[in-house]
Amino acid sequence: MKKRFAAIMAASAMTAAALAGCGSSSSSGTAASSAAETTTAAETAAAAETSTEAAAAAADASSVQGALEDVELSIGTSGTYAPFSYFAEDGTTLQGYDIGMLDALQQVLGFTVKGGSYQDMDYGPLGTSLSQGTLDVGAAALCATDERKKSMNFTETYYDAGIVVCVAEDNDTITSVDDLTSGDYTVALQTGTIAYEYGVANLPESCIQAYDSQALAYKAVEDGQADATIYDLPGTNYSIKTGQIHLKTVGDEFYTGQAPYAIALSFDICEKYPEIIDDFNAAIDSLRDNGTLDQLNEQWCQ
Repeated sequence: MKKRFAAIMAASAMTAAALAGCGSSSSSGTAASSAAETTTAAETAAAAETSTEAAAAAADASSVQGALEDVELSIGTSGTYAPFSYFAEDGTTLQGYDIGMLDALQQVLGFTVKGGSYQDMDYGPLGTSLSQGTLDVGAAALCATDERKKSMNFTETYYDAGIVVCVAEDNDTITSVDDLTSGDYTVALQTGTIAYEYGVANLPESCIQAYDSQALAYKAVEDGQADATIYDLPGTNYSIKTGQIHLKTVGDEFYTGQAPYAIALSFDICEKYPEIIDDFNAAIDSLRDNGTLDQLNEQWCQ
């Protein structure tokens, strides 16, 4: 990885500019009032503080810019999970929050994508490839669970997905998840999801209907076979917005902090480049600070 002294250069340049901009003006020959002097001093101090903060921000950004420009990474995702990573209508172009984030990270860090494109695969093979080191990086709304951490490393969380209750459009009796704890309603849940984990732990067993896919759970509610379903908010919002389902969400997002999406890195690539997690974390922080992650959230998840 390249040596990073750009931060010091950027900080020095910004500080010098700040000092130059704070020089005192020549006297006009008229004595200024003490109030004016106090105001000028306060403004000068504020300007100096702002400039110092700007210099620090520039240094942080410079410290990671191009940090992986000599590194080639094989990167995998899954084209099955909208709105984070899925195929456009042409059936070949990957798009979504994670794809936009990976593109932005490449611009910051400067790495090269092996083969020139992200590899699409199902979640099973994606996890296996990361654990075996045949894939360097994975981004597909992957939850950084304790179990997964046994076979791969993770960056810091870039998206914290909560879950939400979803019901038929004409259902006015269920208004929040609290209504489901009574056991009076049937709840369709996809096995293996955070929503299923929540349901098993908090809802009466007799009211849970298990399905292999969330599409089937949605359909059960639409067909009146179940009263509600619970699923992550971004995926549900996307399905409603695009007309894939004709349902509505009720109540607030909940169970946040249980589905921390993070980028996975193989043990092998971390051993080869010991600073790579720090580099990715710094780049994610820069995308958060400059508003890129907010823009991606607004574009794909709202």
